[in-house]
Amino acid sequence: MGISQSPDTHVPLRVEVASIRPHQPVTLDDPSDRRVLPGGRFVATATSVRTLLRVALMTDDSRILGAPGWIDRKFDINATTADHAEIATPQQFQEFLLSLLEGRFQLKYHREQKEGAVYWLEQEKTAKLGPALRSDTSGSPPEMSTNSSGVRATMKASGMSMSDIAAALTRQAGRPVEDHTGIPGRFSFQLEWASQVTSDSALPSLFTVLKEQLGLRLRPAKGTMEVFVIDGLHEPSPN
Repeated sequence: MGISQSPDTHVPLRVEVASIRPHQPVTLDDPSDRRVLPGGRFVATATSVRTLLRVALMTDDSRILGAPGWIDRKFDINATTADHAEIATPQQFQEFLLSLLEGRFQLKYHREQKEGAVYWLEQEKTAKLGPALRSDTSGSPPEMSTNSSGVRATMKASGMSMSDIAAALTRQAGRPVEDHTGIPGRFSFQLEWASQVTSDSALPSLFTVLKEQLGLRLRPAKGTMEVFVIDGLHEPSPN
């Protein structure tokens, strides 16, 4: 979902109307789909609460603690913002989903810090960037979109700082990524890799494309990470 980022001058978005129903599967593996539409509408099908939590809290599964077992149940959602305010930035989308979770799923949580495994994003070779990493001096707002088919994953980015890239890689790498490149400026790139690497994979791994295409590497390290502890979460009432 390519939603452009902009300075934090917006009014926090809130959900006004939301229809949430358990998803009735058509096949054994119905694809999940989530769309932001004009008029402040959000439509999702076959989407789990786990997915909503990941996006709303900008985190991954390993940093969500204490969630009930039913969070993998899938729902169909049709929701609208108050006054039909447009959902224009990633931060607004997060706020909208958080409002949905707090209002309809009675989400309550708190944050904690704990020691754990992280990755350091580093430059592979001093003063040499990869062929796919292009300097971006356009001045346009940072923008990043990712897609995964279960076999292959793609990431397209523009106007991204190294800190932005590290944050974007956190979900793909499965653990927090910290920027230790020391590289200034903003960049654009497009990557494609195997979502799950097997002996017959036609595409390389994420680690390989980062090294060969961007001239960067993810080095395992220990660090302090923020975790989200779920204090309350309930299935929504019928509507």
